Amino acid sequence: MSKSLIVAIQGQAGSFHHQAAAQWYGADVEILPCATFSEVFNAYAEGAADAVVTAVENTLYGSINEVYRFVEECEAPIVGEIKLAVDQMLIARPGARLSDITEIYSHPVALAQCRDFFKKRLPNATLIEFFDTAGAVEFIANEGKNHMAAVAGKVAADLHQMPILAHSIQDNQDNITRFLVLETGDPPRDATRASIVITTSHQPGALVKVLNVFAQANVNLAKLQSQPIVGQPWRYKFFMVVDCAGPKLYRLLEQIEASGHLATVLGEYRAG
Repeated sequence: MSKSLIVAIQGQAGSFHHQAAAQWYGADVEILPCATFSEVFNAYAEGAADAVVTAVENTLYGSINEVYRFVEECEAPIVGEIKLAVDQMLIARPGARLSDITEIYSHPVALAQCRDFFKKRLPNATLIEFFDTAGAVEFIANEGKNHMAAVAGKVAADLHQMPILAHSIQDNQDNITRFLVLETGDPPRDATRASIVITTSHQPGALVKVLNVFAQANVNLAKLQSQPIVGQPWRYKFFMVVDCAGPKLYRLLEQIEASGHLATVLGEYRAG
């Protein structure tokens, strides 16, 4: 019997990370729950997990900056991209009413996605950060107190058999999280997109020159994220997602490197 693939995620069963992993690997995916993104990538580095599924940005919250460094340092390439619609629910104990709620637990990203709802409906409730959305549901279920609620998805509510007090409480219904899949292996043959890191030469207009290489080749830039270079104050590297892969990508990177810039490919994959 072959060994099942173990996928490290931030969060636990019923979380949005779990849903993303199941979307990629199938409903029977074996997950390794981790409390933090650091633990996720450490689990892969230490051989406790065979792959990683990690959120990297959200349409309401923006980029999850700490993940970029972990992805860059990870030996496994990015092999896939998942875009998951995130529908946040306010979940509480059976019998609890909205007027009972004085404490709301969830992952800080989930809390940040629902600020308008809290301001209008629960302005006096205390928002308490928790390591995971699904974990917050499990916590309030075990505490058994009607003044406590959690923000998470319907899957987590169903898993812990907890009622939903309010549906779809996110600030905007176009709430989508982008996840990356990292796993040892070759790029898929149908790759259409790549994640790269460019460290530009420290000269005026350096980034513009890099971007012009892609523009002149008619390659779309889907993402541009700057990150500070540790140990070099006020210097930055640029994480990019370009709609290009294979030989064409490497020809463009050769052209960029010939101008004195450094380029690293983090992975090639099919756009989610």
